[in-house]
Amino acid sequence: MRTRLFPLPFPPEDPSPIPAYFETFAPPAPVTEKLEGDRHADVVIVGGGYTGLSTALHLAERGIHSVVLEARDIGWGESSRAFGQVVPYLKHSPEHLARQLGHEVAERLVDATGRGPDLVFGLIEKYGIECSVVRNGLIFGAHSPAGLKTLHARTRFWQARGAPVDMLDASRTEALTGTRYYHAASLDRRGGTINPLAYVRGLARSAIERGATVCARTPAMRLMRAAGGWRVEALGASVVSPVVVLATNAYTNGEFWPGLGETLIPMRAYQLVSRPLDEPARARILRGGQPLTDTRRLFSGVRRHADGRIHVSADGPVFDMSAEAHVNKVNRRLAMLFPGLGPLEWEYRWTGWVGMTYDLNAHLHELARQ
Repeated sequence: MRTRLFPLPFPPEDPSPIPAYFETFAPPAPVTEKLEGDRHADVVIVGGGYTGLSTALHLAERGIHSVVLEARDIGWGESSRAFGQVVPYLKHSPEHLARQLGHEVAERLVDATGRGPDLVFGLIEKYGIECSVVRNGLIFGAHSPAGLKTLHARTRFWQARGAPVDMLDASRTEALTGTRYYHAASLDRRGGTINPLAYVRGLARSAIERGATVCARTPAMRLMRAAGGWRVEALGASVVSPVVVLATNAYTNGEFWPGLGETLIPMRAYQLVSRPLDEPARARILRGGQPLTDTRRLFSGVRRHADGRIHVSADGPVFDMSAEAHVNKVNRRLAMLFPGLGPLEWEYRWTGWVGMTYDLNAHLHELARQ
């Protein structure tokens, strides 16, 4: 087991509410059930975010009944605090993954990730999820010669697979983004943006409509073996099932299944949303409608919402729950990208835990057999 790298108890408590900005244009959460008595299910899912609710929905499509237990409100954790980009990439390049995991496993992981946007946008269309979806691509700016080399390699890789990915020169980059900062960028038309809170609520509604049982404000307290598989206890009630899925990511309770928390490093991420821009600024900044990130390792996301607000991802203290984003750093970055924009007034701010892994890859663990 690895040594804990940060000075916080696990899981770190988090008083932060669901982002108020996303609430302003998201449908209300669906009505959920109260868990009472002793029940049985084909599958119990702990965690009502993207992973848990997508699992419930896909099981329901196959006629498999699941019970989802969410400690707070639907999507309260990472799912509602996300930036809202739908991205077909991993942290590491395919070449790095092949060296790290072997060619076969790396190929499966790269292929699944590359098809991720089709899965997400397919669910949105199939189930009529209202989440302010825009699928007109993602722009990645080359902030350095090394970053440009990386973008060229990535673009060639996906073009060879027939993906709609292109390099943009400086003038085309400026035409879409409104900035002259980048000498080149990559446009990946597979991606897009959503209201992440609206999307996770849409997954919940769709799963419930197809027979899944979702219980919000029902924290799972104990997991133990039982006749028929496993018993999950929550608020004086319980569910017995042959299969349990733990889908809590950065908000995993380290005591619920000892050892699982050691596979994650919870780190703080910060986001800011401005007051609406004036019409001239809206006309020149991100006028192509795509969100913009670049090849630096720090947070660099910028997107413009339909109401004219600028939304940015921001750096800040990574383990301090009471800290705030480095707003001055954000303002300097925007002034560099968009000279003449002037200081923005940040009307909405939020933060939350992001689940990082030691190798920066996604992990799926089989914790125990029945």
